[in-house]
Amino acid sequence: MKAIFFSVLLFLSTVVTAQEIQFYGEAKQGGIIIGIGKNITNVQLNGANIQFDKSGVFVFGFDRDARGISKLKVRFKNKKVETFEYTLEPREYEEQSLTIAKKYVTPPKRELKKIKRESQLMKAARAKVGKLKSAFFISGFTYPVDSVDIRSVFGSQRILNGRKANIHNGLDFSAEVGDSIRAISDGIVRIAGDNFYYNGNFILLDHGQGLTSVYLHMSKIIAKDNQKVKKGEVIGLAGSTGRATGPHLHLGVQWYKKRIDPMSLFTITLPSKDGI
Repeated sequence: MKAIFFSVLLFLSTVVTAQEIQFYGEAKQGGIIIGIGKNITNVQLNGANIQFDKSGVFVFGFDRDARGISKLKVRFKNKKVETFEYTLEPREYEEQSLTIAKKYVTPPKRELKKIKRESQLMKAARAKVGKLKSAFFISGFTYPVDSVDIRSVFGSQRILNGRKANIHNGLDFSAEVGDSIRAISDGIVRIAGDNFYYNGNFILLDHGQGLTSVYLHMSKIIAKDNQKVKKGEVIGLAGSTGRATGPHLHLGVQWYKKRIDPMSLFTITLPSKDGI
């Protein structure tokens, strides 16, 4: 059995060659790894099958709080089996205190039906995730804004009006109202949400094989439901709709339900499509 252990280093993209397969990315809390191999017949992570496309491309990720050892097993047409182990160490996360409108900490009763309805719409949109076998994300990743100024990092513990709140599961980019918001990779719009209570105007993109990105607080939505978009394509304009303290973009990334640090995508350099 051959084991490869990835060190946990921030902002480092590694490339490992193991006979018939290459890996791009980093094994860490909130990280993703993209694999590219030839003649693959099966891929399993911790005993569960994960998708791969006809080019032998697949992706898997590690939640913000994932720990311990994860095992990947790849089978090939020649009956060969490659096994890899990934050891995850805990990261240190920041704490962030914010003062926001009271209605976004304790919503008034008149808004509860709206919030529930929007939650159901989001749940229905995410139910489609995982049905797209094609690895649209092989186009690579780009920042969603032209001027990269990060004002809030992934994974921080939010303190809202002095009360502990949900973990911040994304990156907040500074932006002016009307700035262009771009797709970080090729994908399909699963929902273009109009004036949601918390999200404001937003878009959820499906990049294939369970990988998604969400763009919150837009002033204007440009892309439409079920539309195919390209990496770098403008899908909306920045704003401060929903639960926002001012104009900015919140970018969230998930692999299925696992919370992924968007920055872990931007450090990955993939081969050109022609090279796969």
